[in-house]
This record gives sequence, C-alpha cells and structure tokens, in this order.
Amino acid sequence: MIIFDQEKLSAFFDTVSRGFERSPLEIVLVLLSFLVFIAVLILIYRIQRLRVRRQRRQMADRRYRRFADRLSLSTAEEELVRRMSRYLKEPEKKYLILANQPTFNYCAAKLRQNDPDCTAAIAELRTRLAFRPDGPEQVPVSSTGLPAGQGLLILAGGERSGRKAHGRVQAQEPRSAVVQLIEAASQFREGEPVRVYFQNRSGLFSFRSTVQSVHGDTLRLQHGEEIERIQRRRYYRRRIAQPLALRRAGSQERPIRSNFFDLGGNGASLRNPGKRFGPGDALELIFLAAGQRLSLVAEVLRISKNGEVLHVRFAPMRENTRDRIIGSLFKGAASARGGP
Repeated sequence: MIIFDQEKLSAFFDTVSRGFERSPLEIVLVLLSFLVFIAVLILIYRIQRLRVRRQRRQMADRRYRRFADRLSLSTAEEELVRRMSRYLKEPEKKYLILANQPTFNYCAAKLRQNDPDCTAAIAELRTRLAFRPDGPEQVPVSSTGLPAGQGLLILAGGERSGRKAHGRVQAQEPRSAVVQLIEAASQFREGEPVRVYFQNRSGLFSFRSTVQSVHGDTLRLQHGEEIERIQRRRYYRRRIAQPLALRRAGSQERPIRSNFFDLGGNGASLRNPGKRFGPGDALELIFLAAGQRLSLVAEVLRISKNGEVLHVRFAPMRENTRDRIIGSLFKGAASARGGP
C-alpha cells in the first residue's frame, strides 16, 4: 500500500504552479518575439513576391523585345504599343498586343475612343502584324482584314450622288487597301471621302474611307478601323427584280417565266405564275448569277398576297454556288437583262 506524504506532495504542486507564472515583462517579450516572427514571415513573402513579379516582368520584356526586333518596329510604333498597353490589366504584358489579335483589337478600340487621330497608325500596325479574320464567318474589325478578291461597292459624294463603282481588293498596304475597279476611276478624286460597302457570310458591312490615290482603274483607299454592320443574317438577301424560269422539280414541263422579288443565299421570293404552285411544292428555278446559268431546286414554304407570291427555300447546295449567288447580288450583276 502506497502512502503519500501530504506536506511533500503539496510542496511539489506549489513548485509546478510557480513554473507557469511569468512576470509582465516576460509576457511582453514573448508577444514581441511572436510578432517579430510573423513580421519576418510577411517580409520574406513580400520579398519573394517582388522577386517573382520582377522575373515575370523581365520575361515579358524579353518576349516583347523578341517581337519588336523581329518586326523591326519603329520608335513611333513602339510608342503606340506602349499607349495601347495602358488598357491591359498588366501593362508589362504588352507583348500580347503584338501576339494576340483579340488583345490588339481591345486595346486599339480603347485607344481610338480617347484619341481618334491614332486610327491610321493603328491600321498600319495591324497590317504589319498581319492580323486577319479567322474565317469568312468572322465579323471584321478593320478594312485591313479584307482578303484579296473581296468585292467592294464604293460610293462617292453621298449615296444619292450616283457616283459609285464596283471593285475588288487587290492587295493590302500598311496605310491603304489597293482596289482594282471594274469600271474607270476618273469619277474619283484624290482626297475625296467615300463610303465603302462589302459583304461576307456574316452580313453586309461598310466603313468610311478617303481616296489616297487614283491611277487608271486602281484606287488606294485609306484603311477604316470602324466597321459598321448594315445587315445581319445567316445569308445576305436583297430586294431585286430579275427574271427566271421555273417548273416542278423532276418534270419535263416547259419552264414558265417569272421574276424574283428578293433573292438571297438560302431562298427567295418570286411571282407565282397563274397561282399554280403552293406550299410543299418542289420547284426547279433557272436563272443567271454572276453571268452563269444556275438550276436549283427549291421548296415552297408559303405563299402571300392572295397566292401571287411564292416564298421558297433552296435545297442544299455547294458553297461555291451559294457564294456565286451572294456575290452576284452584292456586285449588282444579279440584275440580268435576259431570261435564263
């Protein structure tokens, strides 16, 4: 049996309890030591963060320098990039302006809002960077992205002046688009403002420009950075009065003469000869597009004006055939003067 000495046990507990007692000075020193430790950790974290940011900045500067040297940017162009980079969340990553088209477009739009006079310089830099739309469905943001062969309608002196010409983009230069006109260029004057229209599969667009030079049937038009959408639809459609012939698809009937009221890349509205056709009928339409004879199958979706007008949708067709129809509308060639 174990017997404890009460006095010795009490003395032991007194000694232990006194070990946990500290003077106010000792407590303050402990707290200060803890705060110093926390401060050192924060300092180390900030130093490491600054080091990482400095490394990232140096890496971004090296990337920018590689782009700038490869493109041989002038001092003025580098200053333009610097001004555009102010609209980036991290301005030190200005190399993205030279490498990424959406980033360039965003910064360019912001800068033009605050300084419209820089439009020409932005267009020139965009041309240097060879930024182009990714495909025919993409909405263009600048005339610098118009591909060679793109059809244009150029109006001078306002839309009611009657002075207009059709042409095609021949080449892109840093400050202008070189346009080959279909008709003579004597009606245009150097320095004259014009409105330019073009279309792609996204719709019909226009931009303001200025004639920079006229040499025979070749124009140089100042680039436009503000592209306006005139019409938005899957396929361009236009009101038009053009003759055609039609008959029931697959039949050997003699084609009947009719005329379009409007025509587009996916369908049309046309006169219903003798009110003989109705919804659900499959028809063969024969007409001219861009000077070539087309024969397409179309389904009558509905009729209007007491059965006098047919609204049809084309059957699936090859894209080059659709492009020929849309291109003929845009160029005005769809107003053919003879029957098919």
